[in-house]
Amino acid sequence: MYLENARALAQGILLLAFAAIAYWVNLPVGLGLVALMAVMKLQESVSDWCPSDLVFRPIGLKKRGEALRPS
Repeated sequence: MYLENARALAQGILLLAFAAIAYWVNLPVGLGLVALMAVMKLQESVSDWCPSDLVFRPIGLKKRGEALRPS
C-alpha cells in the first residue's frame, strides 16, 4: 500500500464517521468536523502533506514515486 492510498482510506473512514456523528449525535459538531476535514484536504492539495503522514511514514509507507526509485 502506498502513502496516497492510506491517506485516502483514512480520510474516507473519517468522513463517514463525522457524517454519522452529525446524523446521530450532534449536527453542529459533526458538520464542524466535516468542515475541518475539508480544510485539511485543501491544505493537502496545496502542500502535498497531510497530518496522517506522521502516522503512515513511520510504519514504512512511501509515496508512489519514491517506491519506484532505486535506493
